[in-house]
Amino acid sequence: MVYRLAVVAVCLQVICSAALGLETPTVWRDPDTGCAYLLTPQGGVSPRFRRDGAPDCPDASAPSRFVDEAMRGLSEGLETLQREMERLRERFRGKAPAERLEEKT
Repeated sequence: MVYRLAVVAVCLQVICSAALGLETPTVWRDPDTGCAYLLTPQGGVSPRFRRDGAPDCPDASAPSRFVDEAMRGLSEGLETLQREMERLRERFRGKAPAERLEEKT
């Protein structure tokens, strides 16, 4: 039992030693773009992300504005199509089936 406990303790120390050896990254903001990056003392660089998953940049919300406008346009087009279909349905609902056949020929 003591042997297993010792083996587990050594394994945990080996696994955690690499992670504990890393220093905390610092945040650096690029003066040209305004985007934030995480810099490690070991030389690693990675982009910093916001909580919503977007990059931490001043203009990161610009694509979402484009998507919002596109979705608004699509929904307006769909509403117009639905109104037109309803108008046609009301137009044909008032006629008898024989009248509809005469119109087609």
